[in-house]
Amino acid sequence: MVTRKRVFMSMLCSFLFVYIISNCTGKEEQVLLRDYEDVADAGVFRVAVEYSPSGYFRENDSVYGVQYQLVEELAERLGFKVEYFFEANMQKSIEDLNSGKYDMVARFIPVTTELREKVAFTESLTLDKQVLVQRRPTDTSFVYVNNQLELAGKKITVSEGSPYISRLNNLAKEIGDVILVEELPDYDCEMLSIMVAKGDIDYTVCDFETASRLQAEYPQLSLQTSISFSQLQAWALRKDSEVLLDSVNCWIKERAALNDKK
Repeated sequence: MVTRKRVFMSMLCSFLFVYIISNCTGKEEQVLLRDYEDVADAGVFRVAVEYSPSGYFRENDSVYGVQYQLVEELAERLGFKVEYFFEANMQKSIEDLNSGKYDMVARFIPVTTELREKVAFTESLTLDKQVLVQRRPTDTSFVYVNNQLELAGKKITVSEGSPYISRLNNLAKEIGDVILVEELPDYDCEMLSIMVAKGDIDYTVCDFETASRLQAEYPQLSLQTSISFSQLQAWALRKDSEVLLDSVNCWIKERAALNDKK
């Protein structure tokens, strides 16, 4: 009799434990997976950015960065306070976005069919292309790549989870040969481009706009070999954040219209 009672109490405790955990998990998801009204009620807009000169960069008491400036403009328009999260890994940014850790990923993401299956893209913010970043051909310490066919057998170093990986894999199929892709965690394309300039690595891929800015500081860099055609680039939100997406898109369109008038 005592044994049956113990078994019954053990089963009851297990049931209650599972019930409490499942209910807590469900409530947490409801809180985290937010749309416009939830962000407005909290008054805090959670945004993932790269800690870099083009993303978010603090120097002394000032904050700089293209993404930071754009997000601050948006937040002022919507009346939100921004909480920034720093994440260099593109793949992890998207995973954390979809888990509810962030409300938006603010970086210039190439709009591709593959990524459209995972996130909702905003209206395009810019048009850019991917380029191979290497040193000029006067540097004889490596093999200069003149065109995409010459990428065969080359090792290209990119940041872990980079959106450029998919393009390089597709390019390998197009040229019918192997392109070796090395992923480095916690490095963005700016850091990797500087490593190319210093001779630490030979090749990386970066968007042309960012690479051009770096080339002004590191003239030994060459950006002549394109990896892709020009692509639309945008921010990413969760697919279920429909109202928030509409609000962000309205601001982007308003901003574009004002810029056209200037």
